[in-house]
Amino acid sequence: MLKIAWSPLYAHPLPEGHRFPMEKYELIPQQLLHEGTITQANLFQPSAMAEADILTTHKAAYWEALKTLGLSPRQMRRIGFPPSEQLILREIVIAQGTLDCAHFALKHGISMNTSGGTHHAFSDLGEGFCLLNDIAIAANVLIRDRLAKKILIVDLDVHQG
Repeated sequence: MLKIAWSPLYAHPLPEGHRFPMEKYELIPQQLLHEGTITQANLFQPSAMAEADILTTHKAAYWEALKTLGLSPRQMRRIGFPPSEQLILREIVIAQGTLDCAHFALKHGISMNTSGGTHHAFSDLGEGFCLLNDIAIAANVLIRDRLAKKILIVDLDVHQG
């Protein structure tokens, strides 16, 4: 069965006029359900990711600054979102959703995360609306856990139109 990660946390509230189209994270599952492409049974809500999994990819100093809201204003501008505890929770839930989807894909051949692809984050900094690199974390965890030897990531950047 196709499993699709989705959480109400994905549609994080932003200041009015913010350029990031956050509402798409509510609309995607609604549209898929409306079309009959999926049923409610296809959707699952991921939990928060374990810190040990985050640290397979991100440097401890960056993760500490991120989770304690200790990034500088310049670093947060580079990310593009105003900092908040809820934003950090959103990001670690997205990352867990991608990891869960990787496990489902190994078992069933396919899975999707409606908010996956926060791949613009580096090991020691966030960028382009990405605080953590969910795809790299999932790949590193699969390799660490000996569920894969190599991982190929193809970025189509379809969000660019």
